[in-house]
Amino acid sequence: MASVQPVIRLDRLVLPRETSPTSPQDGKVQTLRGVACLLLVAFHAVGSSAASGLHVPDGSAYRQFTNLFVHIRMPLFTFLSGLVYAYRPLRPGETRRFLGKKLRRLGVPLLVASTILYGLHLAAHDPVPPLARLWSVYVYPFYHLWFVQALLPVFAVLVVLELLGALATSGRFLVVLALALVAYWYGPLLPSDVLGLRNATYLLPFFLWGVGVHRFRGLLQSQLALIAAAACFVVAQGFHGYIVLTHTLAPIDPVATRSVWTLLIGMSAGLCGLRFLPRMPLMEGIGASSYIIYLYHPLFVAAVFAALGVLPALPTILLFAAAAAAGLAGPMVMELVAARIPLGGLLLEGRGRQAPPPTLADGEERAATLRVA
Repeated sequence: MASVQPVIRLDRLVLPRETSPTSPQDGKVQTLRGVACLLLVAFHAVGSSAASGLHVPDGSAYRQFTNLFVHIRMPLFTFLSGLVYAYRPLRPGETRRFLGKKLRRLGVPLLVASTILYGLHLAAHDPVPPLARLWSVYVYPFYHLWFVQALLPVFAVLVVLELLGALATSGRFLVVLALALVAYWYGPLLPSDVLGLRNATYLLPFFLWGVGVHRFRGLLQSQLALIAAAACFVVAQGFHGYIVLTHTLAPIDPVATRSVWTLLIGMSAGLCGLRFLPRMPLMEGIGASSYIIYLYHPLFVAAVFAALGVLPALPTILLFAAAAAAGLAGPMVMELVAARIPLGGLLLEGRGRQAPPPTLADGEERAATLRVA
């Protein structure tokens, strides 16, 4: 069925009654997922501090590289999650089914990955809660899995907004986006971080931006909007790059130290990437497995460092390349194997029983950043 184009009015942009379940931009979305995965895996290969990963000092080119893209990595993942949701939005009368799918798609892999990660860290004598407090790794943010956990309250908020019709017109959408920006700034002041609520306030603006860019594409993907986004990205990322390359900076944590640069760079990068970045088959293949790569890439990165650590000193660039390659390829192989094991797809990625086994070449057919649709 052909998609119904939105009707542009002077006072508002009306949400179309029907939207296509797929998009001609799916190949670009997969490419962007692949880019986001590459940046994320590179970050963990370098290390979140001088005491992890490559153990490089803060003044190294590797640290500069990770800091340079710090305002793009997670905002891009989140933007794409919102964009893909907008391809297949909540339909009237399907609230319970929709929430059930999200709990399965996010909750089941989160429980499994948290348990596996906890067990490995415990065995390695890394700082984790004692067994008596194992429950806390499922309730509070736990290492890199904070992102998947924070998407749960984001989707809960989204359902409420959709049921209220708060995202039905461009005017309402902009009001909601403005409120999300307020939550972004004041989220760290929340008294509790149960279910990653503070992190959810960081993600919400980027997620809503992804929804709006597709839903109100006649407005937010107009020529004027694209020019403004491109100018914003060049100026904001250019200034950020100047600071990173001319100063010795510790690893930047954009979630803990929220800034206007994260908003400007993250939101403009998502829109510019969607419209201007060409499709790249290799990135599409990686993007097709973005969810499992996100969940399990640290395990393979750590395994490479553990294995190569017993060998004579290798050039840093070789260590980095080997760790990054393992972080990408390992989860992809893991996904192929799990698809052929009963309940494997469900436990590792929250896939339904009828989901077809993944292949390395199905990038355009599988639409989800961290496919949460």
